Amino acid sequence: MNTTKRLAMVAGALLSAGYLQAGAQCRVSGVVSDASGAPLPEAAITITTPSLTTLNLSIKADAKGKYGSLLPDCTMPYHFKFEKEGYLSYELDKKIPIGDIATIDAKLTSKTEAQAKAQAAAGPKMSTNEQAVMSFNSGVEALQAGDKAAAETKFLEAVKKNPDLPAGWQALSQLAYEKKDWAKAIEYGQKATDLDPSLTNLYQMMGSAATQMGDKAKAAEFAAAYAEANPDSPEILYNKGVEAYNKGKMKDAEATLEKAVAAKPDFANAHYLLGMACFNQNKKAPAKEHFEKYLELDPNGKEAATVKELLPLLK
Repeated sequence: MNTTKRLAMVAGALLSAGYLQAGAQCRVSGVVSDASGAPLPEAAITITTPSLTTLNLSIKADAKGKYGSLLPDCTMPYHFKFEKEGYLSYELDKKIPIGDIATIDAKLTSKTEAQAKAQAAAGPKMSTNEQAVMSFNSGVEALQAGDKAAAETKFLEAVKKNPDLPAGWQALSQLAYEKKDWAKAIEYGQKATDLDPSLTNLYQMMGSAATQMGDKAKAAEFAAAYAEANPDSPEILYNKGVEAYNKGKMKDAEATLEKAVAAKPDFANAHYLLGMACFNQNKKAPAKEHFEKYLELDPNGKEAATVKELLPLLK
């Protein structure tokens, strides 16, 4: 066989091989999206095959998450890897029939979502009360940061999860009072005190809210509830001292007001009235002591002029 014939045979063989390879092609296309179905633009798709180590196709999904590629030889299986920053990669092996157009869609799970699922699977589910406490604590943090709107949202979330959380209702009552939402302050305060009767300090605030609303009966009811629950509070002792003083019972007024200033040494009005009770009993030394204390605590108070007139009489 001469050289010309050998070259012709080799060329024919190559053409034949090329024709067979072209005829073995197939196509693949699809959409890369997240778990919700939203497209992931610029997702990376890598296509390889263990049968041909030199083949490594790298393509990108378009703005709608779509991709497509021609595969040169579909007599062999292909390995597909889908990647996107912030997401777990997704891989699969697929053999596509020769001449076919295969659709391979990929849904990628975000790393944050995967971590949350792993944590949920690893630990016991929180009880409703535990969730409520977490919401409440978040509200406290927001309050400490000065964000009262966010705090209120978290406190409402807490009592929705656990309506029997007195601390949540207490916090909401105080926030409502600050907003001058008197009705809500009373409503929330009532829920808190019904659940935890020890929260008696709320009665004062609720009484003030009732007064602002012009509801004298409610205001008196809350005042009585506070007095009953806190008989030894400085304010209650002061009111009892005022009552005894107005009835001319100076000894009773003195004894009660002494308890009030002992419980609250900076209670200016209590010092003034105690001084008056002593003055009316001709007890000059204690009268002078409490008048001077009043001027020290409230030098421009409404009783300051009276005290200054009386002090020279106690020398």
